[in-house]
Amino acid sequence: MAEGDLWTTADIARRLAISTERARRLCQRADFPRPVESAPFFDLWRASDVEAWLVEGRLDG
Repeated sequence: MAEGDLWTTADIARRLAISTERARRLCQRADFPRPVESAPFFDLWRASDVEAWLVEGRLDG
């Protein structure tokens, strides 16, 4: 992961080894990082924000 990498929901799903639908639900949680960019059909998250969220152990929370 390079500094400044941006991930789609599909990238998050691959990183977590979960379905894209499950990743979409996670991305809607109040404690999930906010997207840094939004387009009509997708959002982008900073990879480092998602990784920090994982380190905090919030996946199961």
